[in-house]
Amino acid sequence: MMSGYLSREPVLQAAGFVGRQVELAWLADLLGRPSPQNCNLVGEPRSGKSSLLMQVAARRLGTAPEQVGLYVVLRLAELPDHRAVTFWREMASRLDQAQQAAGLGVELDTAAVAGHSAAASTNGSGAEDADRALFDALDEGIELLLDETACHRIFFLIDDFDLMLRGFSSRDLDWLRALATRYAQSLAFVITSSDSLVRLTDTLLHREQIEMQVSSFANTFHDRWLALLTAEEAAQLCQETAVAERQFPLSTAEITFLQRDAGRHPALLKIALSYLFEARQYEKAENVLPTVAGDLRLDGPVAWLCRQLWQRRTAEEQAALAALAQGEQGVDPILLKKLKRQVGVVEERDGRATLFADVFTWWVQREMGLERGEGGTAVPPSTTGTGEFTYLPEKRLLYLDNREVPLTSLEGRLLEYMLVHKNEVCQVDDLLANVWGDGKTRSVVEKAINRLRLKVEPDPKRPRFLLSARGEGYLLRLE
Repeated sequence: MMSGYLSREPVLQAAGFVGRQVELAWLADLLGRPSPQNCNLVGEPRSGKSSLLMQVAARRLGTAPEQVGLYVVLRLAELPDHRAVTFWREMASRLDQAQQAAGLGVELDTAAVAGHSAAASTNGSGAEDADRALFDALDEGIELLLDETACHRIFFLIDDFDLMLRGFSSRDLDWLRALATRYAQSLAFVITSSDSLVRLTDTLLHREQIEMQVSSFANTFHDRWLALLTAEEAAQLCQETAVAERQFPLSTAEITFLQRDAGRHPALLKIALSYLFEARQYEKAENVLPTVAGDLRLDGPVAWLCRQLWQRRTAEEQAALAALAQGEQGVDPILLKKLKRQVGVVEERDGRATLFADVFTWWVQREMGLERGEGGTAVPPSTTGTGEFTYLPEKRLLYLDNREVPLTSLEGRLLEYMLVHKNEVCQVDDLLANVWGDGKTRSVVEKAINRLRLKVEPDPKRPRFLLSARGEGYLLRLE
C-alpha cells in the first residue's frame, strides 16, 4: 500500500508534510498578528502549494492554544462549476459545517438561504439576487459566530483561486474585500494561485473595462512564491519517504542523483522515488540509477509537468531557458532572478546557472530540437520489430496498433531479447541470464511478463503477443 509520502494528492495532515519551514513560519507570523493578514501562496503546478495551504488548518496557524479558531477549506477544483453563485453557496455551507464540527452550537441560516438562492439562480432572472442572498447569509453567519460564540478567529482557505476568477465579477471581489475589512480583527483569507492576486485580478478588471490600476481586494494580500525545496528539505523528503515505504535508507549517491535529475521539486522527487524503489527490486545495483533516469523521461505526468513549466513562460523566459539548456550563461540577471526565486525552474550548480532538473533540461532540449549526434546532425531512431509492432530502443517506445507505449528500462531489455528470439520459446533461465543477470529468482520473470502484458496486450487475460509455454518459458508471437 502506498504511503501518503508518495501520494499525488495534497498532504492534509502535519504527518507526511516535509519542508517549507520558512513558508510555514511566514504564515504563522502573518496569521498570528492582532489583525490576521490575507496571504496568497503562489506557485507553479504541483509545487506543493495546496499541501502548504492544508497545513494552515492541520497546524492551526494563527490561533492561540487557548482560542477557538475555524478553518473553512474550499478546494475550487472540486466544485461542479465556477459560477459566483456556486462559490457563495459553498462558502456559506462550509462555514456552517466548520462551526458544527467545532461544537459552537449555533444555527446559521445558510441551508434555507442556499435552497432559495438555488431556485432563483435556476430560473435565470434572479441570479444576482441569489448571489446577494448567499453573501448576506455568509456575512450574518460570520457576525453571529464572532459576536455570540467563543470563536476568536475565522480563516477561509481557498485552493486554486485562479479558477474562481472565470466566474467572478468585480462585485464579487468587492464583497470579499468587505468581509476582510469588516472583520479585520478576526478574519483572513489564505489562498493559492498561479500568480500574484494583483496580476490575476487585472485581467478581470480589463474584461469589465474598469479603469482601476489594481483591485482593492487584491491589494490587501501578501504574496509568497514557492520555488524549489532547499537541499536539506529535499534530502529529508527522500529519507522520510524511504522509511514510510519500508525501504533501505537512501545512499548519498542516490540522493545526489535525485536532486540533480528530478531537481528539488516535490512532485518530481516523489515520482522519481517511486521509480527508484521499483528499480531496486529488479535491477542490478549499477543499473538502478540509469533505469530511474530513463523511466522519468518516459513518464507521462513528468512530461505534462515539464510542458506546463515551459508553456507558462513568456517568449523571453523560454529563450533564456533554451540558452541555459545549451550551457550558455549571459542571461539577463533580473530575468534569471525571477526564474530562480519565484518560478523555481533555475538553480545554481557549481557557481553556474542551470535548469533545475536534468530531466527538464532533457525535455527542453527535445522541445527546442537541440538534441544532436556527435557530428552535429539529428540522430535517426533505430527500430526493431514489424509494421504493427515496432520498438524504438533509444526512446524505449513501442508502437503497437497505432498506440505509443512507453516501457521501463527492464521492460525494454526484456522485449529486446524476445524480439531477437521472436516466435521462439525463451526459456526462463535464459531470460534470467540475459535480462537480469545473477542473483534473481524465477518469479521476477513472471512478474515482468505480466506487467508487460498489461501494457502490450488488448486483453492481458487472452494474450495475443506474449504467450506462455507451460513448463518452459515465454514466446513473443509476431506474424
